[in-house]
Amino acid sequence: MEGWKLIMRRIALIAVALLAAGTVSAKPKELPVTMTSDAPVAEQIQRVEAALHSEHYSEISLEDKSRVQQALGRIKMKMEGRTVVSELSPQDRTAVFNDQEVINTIMTQAKDDSRMVCRREKSTGSNMAQNVCMTVAQRRKATENGRSLLNDQQRVNNFSP
Repeated sequence: MEGWKLIMRRIALIAVALLAAGTVSAKPKELPVTMTSDAPVAEQIQRVEAALHSEHYSEISLEDKSRVQQALGRIKMKMEGRTVVSELSPQDRTAVFNDQEVINTIMTQAKDDSRMVCRREKSTGSNMAQNVCMTVAQRRKATENGRSLLNDQQRVNNFSP
């Protein structure tokens, strides 16, 4: 009996180590909010509007948020009391499909940019690692800022006598 307890503890420790290393996902990956042509449009519009204000889409720019809201407004106007896209004329169906694609593209990119990534990093002059958590967009911006500072510094050094 003691042998089984020891084995179960080791399995638990290995699982915790794998989770900490990031090789096993703690929860299933959530899919981005998207719009489809076969589901009731009013429900989809409510889901998109709720997602725009959630933390899962925190990195969406004001410009993109405005584009999504404009596309939702156009879809609402086209639907006028209808529940499913298939009830529309072919022209209106095409217009709604194009607006849905705009929404899906923006929402998918915003979901990817809002994903939180944590890494163990050692700060300069220290051997102790700390957790540094940033969204994908924040990491990209920090990388771009570092590159531009480096390029500016090199440009200044090249022009100095």
